[in-house]
Amino acid sequence: MTTTNAEDDNGFAEWGGYMAAKKAKLVEQYEQQASSSRKRSDILKGVAIYVNGYTSPSAEELKVLMAAHGGIYHTYQMPNTTHIIASILPNAKVKQLGNVPIVKATWISDSISTGTLLDYRKYLLYTNHTDRQPKLDCVTFTKPQTIKTLTAADPGFLSEFYNNSRLHLISTLGAEYKQLVNQLREKSNGLYPGRERLKTLPKGFTRAEKVIMHIDMDCFFVSVGLRSKPHLRGQPVAVTHGRGAPLNRSEVCIFLVDSENEPLDSRGSMAEVASCSYEARQCGVRNGMFLGNALKICPNLKMIPYDFEGYREVSTTLYKTIAEYTLDIEAVSCDEMYVDVLPILKSANVGVEDWATHIRKEITEITGCPCSAGFGANRLQARLANRKAKPAGQFYLKPEEVDDYMANVNLSDLPGVGSATVTKLSKMGLQKCGDLQTVTKGQIQAELGNKIGQTVVDLANGVDHKPLNFHHERKSVSADVNYGIRFKDKAEALNFLQSLSTEVYGRLKDIGMRARYAPVEPAKFLGCGACNTITRSTTSVGLINDSATVYREAKILLERCNVIPSELRGVGIQLTRLETAPPVNTAIKRFLKGDVKEPVRNESKPVISKPVTEPTGNCIDLNMLDELPEHIKVEVIKEYKLEHNAWVKHYEKDRNDPCALSLSLRGVSMVETANARSGVPKYSSVVYYKNINKLVPISVPVEEKSPFDSLTLDELRPLILKWLESTTTPNNIDTTLLANHLKKLAIDRKIEQLKVILNFLYRHISRLGSCPWHDAYWKLIDIVQEGMVARYGSTILVERNFCCPTHF
Repeated sequence: MTTTNAEDDNGFAEWGGYMAAKKAKLVEQYEQQASSSRKRSDILKGVAIYVNGYTSPSAEELKVLMAAHGGIYHTYQMPNTTHIIASILPNAKVKQLGNVPIVKATWISDSISTGTLLDYRKYLLYTNHTDRQPKLDCVTFTKPQTIKTLTAADPGFLSEFYNNSRLHLISTLGAEYKQLVNQLREKSNGLYPGRERLKTLPKGFTRAEKVIMHIDMDCFFVSVGLRSKPHLRGQPVAVTHGRGAPLNRSEVCIFLVDSENEPLDSRGSMAEVASCSYEARQCGVRNGMFLGNALKICPNLKMIPYDFEGYREVSTTLYKTIAEYTLDIEAVSCDEMYVDVLPILKSANVGVEDWATHIRKEITEITGCPCSAGFGANRLQARLANRKAKPAGQFYLKPEEVDDYMANVNLSDLPGVGSATVTKLSKMGLQKCGDLQTVTKGQIQAELGNKIGQTVVDLANGVDHKPLNFHHERKSVSADVNYGIRFKDKAEALNFLQSLSTEVYGRLKDIGMRARYAPVEPAKFLGCGACNTITRSTTSVGLINDSATVYREAKILLERCNVIPSELRGVGIQLTRLETAPPVNTAIKRFLKGDVKEPVRNESKPVISKPVTEPTGNCIDLNMLDELPEHIKVEVIKEYKLEHNAWVKHYEKDRNDPCALSLSLRGVSMVETANARSGVPKYSSVVYYKNINKLVPISVPVEEKSPFDSLTLDELRPLILKWLESTTTPNNIDTTLLANHLKKLAIDRKIEQLKVILNFLYRHISRLGSCPWHDAYWKLIDIVQEGMVARYGSTILVERNFCCPTHF
């Protein structure tokens, strides 16, 4: 038996001792590597793998995946190894490995793709069972899950839609990063820590007036998705929601009618390809293509799902990385921007190529996604240079090379030159920018117009006058949905509209914007500034005889404006359609006032005594007498014994004069009642009042309005009702007085009030069942129709059916 001397043992005398130390060292190195790398998930937590032989993905790729997703990688098989990864093994090797499950490498990649640890038994390479331990055939029953497809009628549809919409993500992230640049510029202290890392670069700044960088991530959605699927690198890959499901046949038929460029069949999918790798593009696949067509031209196309959190993470890293060097950034989208790098190049004294290599390498290492950069004297040159730099490259279009480079650029590649413009230029035989040298600018402007022609000429020469916009301001905010709109009734549509309104207002509130030209405080202290004028008006039916009425109407108008009080900068009230108001003094007041105004004089004049004779009844002017109040008129008639027939004839002669009419309702004059309500006297002319055997002349104000003008509709109806109840035979004077008022309503275009009063009269006259009242109704209608014809050229529709034996 051979023994080993302890003095000759250097720690590796025995094979077991050396291997144990080596395995421990490798485990320690892996743990350090895993702790320094960014952890993405814990899908593989508790899984320890040992890779034996060639696999796809390779052992090195599996090592990175295990570290990123919480797993353990063993370089050698160890007692705590849970799974062995292999693609092919001899039988002797399988027996040597023991009872540890041997699985295919796709188990790891598929688990990461689905976001959950899959059952390894479906990926077993060998079962390791013996004849004494036969394998049991187990059948796994999976309860089918009924997945309800949300539509716009569901309460949570809107949030679910925007959480899974790539277009919403692109627009939202673009707006967020434009706002982020604004915030960083406002809070900047002028220090850029990233420029310290440029001190190690070679010195050699080449003088230039302007250097603009256009940086863009290559196949952004695909690049982010491949970070967790490195085994798909180099293969044609597309990011899409679809999985190649068959189409609805009727939808295919409709699409074929509308489009002839992309023929479809029922085996294709209408899911759109959001982004595809360069390998897929070489096969003919392009962004925005239907997945069904993409699979036909590229059958081995690999489809991966969206990774919205990954897109946001990479975009944020991109912008923050550039912000460490400069804040002269114009954000374009979540993966694209323009940067003025001239201050960086000057301060660090580095060349464009060295800067491009440095920043591209830094972004790729941090994000795990490749990017390209183009440089030029303006945004146009930088954008065209970036097209040449792709994929994963860089290109600087120097000022002295612009003319030669632009000569070979297609006119259709110029940004802002649409297909209609390209078609017009192609008819002139112009295909490339260099072809414009064969024609004059006047010829191009004659074909395209002065403004567009000048723009095309400038772009073709590499000239772009549009500066970079470092401070972006939102001009609008919107939200639209064109997927899942399936409403059963109006209520569902209104509920969705309410949800969409909440979404739009939430976005407006998030960006903290206001309406254009709506400053909270103007330049002038306490001034109104630039405001929008809002006008509201109303027609007052009643008399405005105090400030309370004006306030009441103005308050209603202010509430109708629905304006926040803090937003008001000016308030005004205007009263229109005015006319001169007659004096409010009564005849007696004027008579008394005359006595007060005339002072008593001491002058005495000789008095000539003459016999005074009282005038007879024939001397009384009936027109003047007609203007007197009722009680005075009765007294005059009684005093001078006027004949009843003469009095009636006088009324019949002047019945068409509304100012001369008086209506008595239960002892109360209709004219006097109206006058009392309005506070405006209606008596006119000069009359005689008997006083101590002589007549004293007094004057009364002239009537200029109808007594009903000052009455509201609610006040007029009770008055008419009293008139109808006062007598069984209406007086023609009263009928004419009311008819002239209604005629005036027609002329003044107050049709609504007129219709209400006519209907009111018809209802109550119908109930009376009196032929005299029916005659009065038709007389009144005839006068009203005169006003309608005079104003509108046609008559108003009125009720005509009475239960009367004399009217059929």
